[in-house]
Amino acid sequence: MTALLKLYPAAFRREFGDEIAEAYREATHDAGRAARVREALDVTGHALRMRLGLSSARRAGQLMAVLAPFAAVAVGASAVWWMGLMVPAAQSPAMPEQLAVPYALLAATHFVMVLGAAIALSGRWAAGTWTVLTGFMATAVVDLFRLGGGLEVTAFFRTPLLLFALVALLCPADLRPQPRVRTATGLGAVALWTTLLTAVLTLGPLPDTVGGLRFAVPAAAGLALAGRQAFARLCTAPAVLLAALPFAVLGMAVWSWDVFTGPVLLGLLLAAAASVSIRRRRSGRHPVTEA
Repeated sequence: MTALLKLYPAAFRREFGDEIAEAYREATHDAGRAARVREALDVTGHALRMRLGLSSARRAGQLMAVLAPFAAVAVGASAVWWMGLMVPAAQSPAMPEQLAVPYALLAATHFVMVLGAAIALSGRWAAGTWTVLTGFMATAVVDLFRLGGGLEVTAFFRTPLLLFALVALLCPADLRPQPRVRTATGLGAVALWTTLLTAVLTLGPLPDTVGGLRFAVPAAAGLALAGRQAFARLCTAPAVLLAALPFAVLGMAVWSWDVFTGPVLLGLLLAAAASVSIRRRRSGRHPVTEA
């Protein structure tokens, strides 16, 4: 526990360190290994949020809460799209064996991110976001040591994904989306549906000109899973644009392949921002994001 406490700012550690240590001991007393790991990850996430000033009382924390569910959706959708490139490549007879195995590993690590995003959006936010981050780290390891692309190439392709994975992880705990799926059976159903949808999109043939469907379809499914609460704070046009930022950034690679989906998404984004701005002006309501 001492090592975990050192993650907190010194002033916070002096004032609340004993209280945090006692809460950790109570939570992990006679607990199994999985419970201890979960509590340690929760403490680590809380310490990082304290270091970065991302509490629910601060503007930065509130903006993080606006962005977090959309970041999780975009990370999952981006992972599905990359799988749509890697799975056929790994299965191609023309692919050399020394590259086929790393591509198959990359498909697996991206699928971990897809599952993590679905788990987070279902309501197991901490477990889901740590799963996403684990998948990302495994992806970076394969990039560096199996494909040998080098640190520069890995950073170019993976840094945006890491940033939005961290956005989801660092959302203040009391502003995270409430559980949408409350039972283990329901969570299993979400995982099964996610697996089937991913398999259809990555194994099924799609023309290159509409390859953006591999991004758009899982994004739509993720937004549906997130539900109305994900949109509750989108009360201003800037908030809509902020929520769309992960899709624009992580979809850049997609739009370079797909000449249709990008312009359609941009049009829908601008229409949504305009409609929110007009509705707010007519209603005279104060936006949640400016509270």
